[in-house]
Amino acid sequence: MTTNATIAEVARDVADGLVSSASLVADATARIAAHDRQGASLGAVITMNPQAMDDAEALDRERLRSGVRGPLHGVPIVIKDNIDVLGLPTTSGCIALAKAMPRCDAVQTARLRKAGAIILAKTNMSEFSFEIRSRSSIAGDVRNPFDTAVSAGGSSGGVAAAIAAGFAYGGLGTDTGGSIRTPASYNGLIGLRPTFGLLDLGGVAPLAPSADTIGPLGRSVADVAIMMAAMTGLNYAPPATSIDAIRGRRIGILRQAFGASDEIAKACEDALERLASAGLAIVDPVILPEAVLPTCPTDLVDYEFPNAFDAYLRSGFEGGIPSSLEEIVASGAHLVDYHDVLRRRLRVPLDRAPYERLLAWRDALADAVKLLMALHRLDALVYPTSAVVPTSLDNPRGGWAPEIAAYIGAPALTLPAGFSSGGIPIGIELLGHRQDDAGLMAIAAAVEAVLHFNHSPTSAQSQVEVEPNAD
Repeated sequence: MTTNATIAEVARDVADGLVSSASLVADATARIAAHDRQGASLGAVITMNPQAMDDAEALDRERLRSGVRGPLHGVPIVIKDNIDVLGLPTTSGCIALAKAMPRCDAVQTARLRKAGAIILAKTNMSEFSFEIRSRSSIAGDVRNPFDTAVSAGGSSGGVAAAIAAGFAYGGLGTDTGGSIRTPASYNGLIGLRPTFGLLDLGGVAPLAPSADTIGPLGRSVADVAIMMAAMTGLNYAPPATSIDAIRGRRIGILRQAFGASDEIAKACEDALERLASAGLAIVDPVILPEAVLPTCPTDLVDYEFPNAFDAYLRSGFEGGIPSSLEEIVASGAHLVDYHDVLRRRLRVPLDRAPYERLLAWRDALADAVKLLMALHRLDALVYPTSAVVPTSLDNPRGGWAPEIAAYIGAPALTLPAGFSSGGIPIGIELLGHRQDDAGLMAIAAAVEAVLHFNHSPTSAQSQVEVEPNAD
């Protein structure tokens, strides 16, 4: 079993008795010890789950006794550290919350456990999910396995780096404006932002509740579908992975979202040419009105984060932690980079007019996207996931493209399209229709079959050697 195996491949071997869940956990734990705790540290993991091996051994016994629960049985996954896991702290990357012990699992954590997934670790993130790098006062920067001199992206960067480096086979992150899709793109993975409201957010730290969602990251569209099925109870298994399976579907290229990077544009153009040659119906270009593009200076987070986070702190933890954002700020126990932004966000703006205008603009954007897709009879829009490739550990300026899905509540999925000249993966994003997550994943599975991306960080720039495990 190699470290770039998919959930589907691992689950098949577990079900067939070719590999044990206990050996998967042992191998993953050894890789984390080698590559996240010493040597070329990725900074991906905040807390290991001391119960993981016991859980694995129990699932191995269950498999022998009564068979597997399904395609997540005994598969190690990781969880972003703003999602509650019983028995482990939920820090949101903030040192002031290092002892924040939740009273129960988050709703989606519990559903994944019930499906047989093993929670191996909690992962590092952008503190409070503020940025699209992942830097926290708990564990510093998350480094990219393809080049440890650059950011893994954020805010779910620890999840993405852990999967790319072979620490786990899938993971759960959160996305408010691109926080699943950006790190998935930079790490050569699949990342799904589901339709807003589809997944219960009980036990998840808020950032901007009117845009927050939770979602899966994995090495294949099938992996993402498997995790979605476990969390929703719905069947998200993609159909046969070929363009023939989506014959008649139409994809529109939103060139306004391409940004200024020549190498990103070239990777996306090459991928789109291959898809067109394979028979995918592509409409080029499609255009949104300039007035609705996501360039509004007002930030949802400024208005929604402070009160929502205070309510979250008061709702689900054992005692002994700060009870408010104000208490965290007063303590100074947070990332020094956020000294100013935390103090600004502590004071919710009294003038609500800009926020009301933002909400009205959001409705106009949703209407414009709906009209555009109806006009061209589109099943999805496509564009680069990020307008830049990270070149350092600083916060990448990824552009506004991922914010479209966040603002309008539609599902969006990133999948790898190529590499930058420096060896960092480049992703393309597919934006679908609200409530048609299954249709979006079907399109993505066919696209994936044509592009055939190698998910292992084996480029010359990679400073992390990912060894095959013993099985």
